[in-house]
Amino acid sequence: MALVAALNDWNLPSTSAQGERQYEQLAHALRVAGDYLYPRDVTSSRSAVKPIETPDVTTAFQIALRDGRGSSLYSEFLDAVETRFYLIIRDVQRYIDHLTLVEEEDEQVGPVMIEMLERLAVWQRAWGVPLRAFHDPKLIGTFTQVFHSLLHSTLSPLFPKYLLSFLSESLASLPSHLLDPPSMPQLFQSVPVNYHKVPPPSPHLSRLGIFPRYSGTLSKVAYKEIEKIAREEAEKGWDTRRLTRARQRVGDGVANWLSGMFEGNESAQAALRPMFSRFDYYLCKCFFDIRTDELFDIIVDFPDSMAALEDLKECLFKVDQRLELVNKLNAANLKRLLHPGAETKLVLSIYISTIRSLRILDPQGVLLHKVATPIRKHLRERSDTTKCIVSALVEGEELGDENENAGLIRDGAEDGMEIEDWSDPKWDPEPVDAAPEFRSGKAGDIVSTLVSIYQTREVIVKELQVLLATRLLAVRDYDAVKEIRIIELLKLRFGEQALQICDVMLKDMADSKRIDDHVQGDIQSTVHPLVISKMFWPNVPGTSLCLPPKLFKAQQEYESAFHHFKPDKHLRFLQSLGTVHMSIELEDRVVEVEANPIQASIIELFEARDILTVGEIKERLQIIEKLIKDGLGWWKEKGVVREEGDGWKLLEIAEEEE
Repeated sequence: MALVAALNDWNLPSTSAQGERQYEQLAHALRVAGDYLYPRDVTSSRSAVKPIETPDVTTAFQIALRDGRGSSLYSEFLDAVETRFYLIIRDVQRYIDHLTLVEEEDEQVGPVMIEMLERLAVWQRAWGVPLRAFHDPKLIGTFTQVFHSLLHSTLSPLFPKYLLSFLSESLASLPSHLLDPPSMPQLFQSVPVNYHKVPPPSPHLSRLGIFPRYSGTLSKVAYKEIEKIAREEAEKGWDTRRLTRARQRVGDGVANWLSGMFEGNESAQAALRPMFSRFDYYLCKCFFDIRTDELFDIIVDFPDSMAALEDLKECLFKVDQRLELVNKLNAANLKRLLHPGAETKLVLSIYISTIRSLRILDPQGVLLHKVATPIRKHLRERSDTTKCIVSALVEGEELGDENENAGLIRDGAEDGMEIEDWSDPKWDPEPVDAAPEFRSGKAGDIVSTLVSIYQTREVIVKELQVLLATRLLAVRDYDAVKEIRIIELLKLRFGEQALQICDVMLKDMADSKRIDDHVQGDIQSTVHPLVISKMFWPNVPGTSLCLPPKLFKAQQEYESAFHHFKPDKHLRFLQSLGTVHMSIELEDRVVEVEANPIQASIIELFEARDILTVGEIKERLQIIEKLIKDGLGWWKEKGVVREEGDGWKLLEIAEEEE
C-alpha cells in the first residue's frame, strides 16, 4: 500500500520549499495517525485501554484524509489487527484453562465466562475506538466483522462446550415465577408468551458476535429445557391434561429467556416469533414420544387415562407421525399381549379398551384398523375366543351398555358388500394413510366389532345359546327375569330369528314352573326339575351316575306324579345336573350346604358306613375316580370327612383347627 501511494505522489513537485514542507507535514500526519490506530496490548500496564484523541491526532487525520490517504491507513490498520490478534488468542487461552479447572471441580462456569466475555469486549473497544477519527461508521462496521471473524476462527474447540454450560446455567437461574409459573385454568393451543424482561447473562454475547454464529448452541439449550419440561409434566400422571401446563412453562420460561438474549434488537425479536411456534411443535413431539411409549399402559388404564389420550390426540395432530404411533403400539402388543401366556379374557379386555382409546385419537378409524388387525388375527386363532366374547356380552360390565342403544349386527359378508354412495354430498375420500381394505363410514359399536372377528355371526349366536342354556339350568325357583332381559336385548343386536331357540328355552322354563306347581299340589316333593325340550337345547353331556336310595326315591316319586299329570310323557333325569340343598346332622353340629348331585350322592353313602374307600364309592355310584376324589375333596374343605389311610372317614365330631 505504501509503495502505491509513493508512486501516485511521484509526479508531485518536490523542488520548492513549500512542497518539502507539505511532504514533511503529510509524513508526520501519517505517522501520528498510524500510531494512534495501531492495535494496543491491553494486558500491558503501559498501554492505555482507551486511546485519547488529542488535537494533534485530529489534525493528523484531517491531513491524511484530505490527501486521500484514509484507505491506506485503514488497510494498514486491518493488517495490523490480523498480525496482532495473537495477543487476544493468548489472553483467551488463560480463561479456557481456568474453565477446564472449574469444570473438573464441578463448579459453575458462569463467573469465568462472564469475565472472559468482558475481557474480549475490552479488546474490541480498545482496537475499535480509534476508528472514530475517520468519522465513517462503515469502517467501524467492517472492523467489527473482521474482529468477529478472526475471533471465532481462532477460539478454542472447547469454547462451544463451555458456552453451552454457561447458557444452561443462565436458563436454570431464572426467577421461580418464570420457571414454575402459577397454573392457569384455560387450555392453550400453542405456546403462550407473557413477556417479562429478562436480562441476558452477559451484554457482550451479541456485541462479540456470539449470536447468531452460535445460535445452534442457544437453540440446543432451549430445546433441552423443553425436553425436561415435557418429561417432568408427563411424569405427573394421566389424571389431568399436562400439555397445557407444559406450554405455559415453555412460554414464561424458555421464550422470555430467549427474548432476553436479543434485548433491544428489534429485528432479532421479530425473527424469534416464528421460532416460538417451532417450540410448540417440539414440545408436542416430546410429549408424543413419551405418551406413545406409554400408550399400551394408557389403554390398559382407560378410561382413567382419558386426559392423557386428549393430550396425545392434540400432539398427534401437530406432529402427524401416525405411522410411528402404530408401530410402537403394535410392537408393545406383540411383546406384552399377543403371546400364549396372556389369557384370552385379558386379550379381549385390552382389545375393547384399544377400540375405545384409538377412536378418541382418530375418529375415522384408520389407526384402529392398523392396530386391530394383528389382535383380531390372534383372537381368531384361539379356541376360547367365542366363549369369552359371549361371556363379556352377557355377564361382563365392559359391554353392559353397548346393547341398549345399538342396532342390528350384520354378518361380515354383508358388511363387505356395502356400496359407497357417491352422490352423498357429505362423502369424503379415504384418508391418505388408510390401507387398501379400509372402509370409512360410521364406526360400528364394540359388540359389532367383536362379532366381526369371524366371517359369520353364527359362531357367536351358537355360543350365546350354549351360555344362556347354562345360565337357565342354574336358575333357582324358575326365576329367569334377568335372563329374559338379556335375551330381549340380544334380539335387538342379532335379530328375533337368531334367538328363536332361546325363546323355546324360556318357554320350557315357564312350562316347568307350571308343571311343578301342579305336581307339588299332588305330592310334597323336594324335587323341582326343569323340563326341557331336548331338540332345542344344546347337547347336555350325560353321566353314568347311579343315585343312592334317598335321592333316587325322590326322583321316582316325582316322575310318577309327572306321568300321572301327563300320561303321554316320561321324565329322564340328567343326574349330574342340578343343585341339592342338604342339611347334615352330625353329633356336635349341623352342616347346611348347596351341593351338586355327585357330592350329595357321595355323602349319602356315609350314612350307612363311617369309612369308605374310593373303590367302594366308585362301585356304588358308577362314576370315574376323578369325580369321586373331587367330591371328597369338596367335603373335606367343609370339615365333614377326612382322608384316613386308604379310605375316607366321616367326622361326626369336628376336628380342632391346628
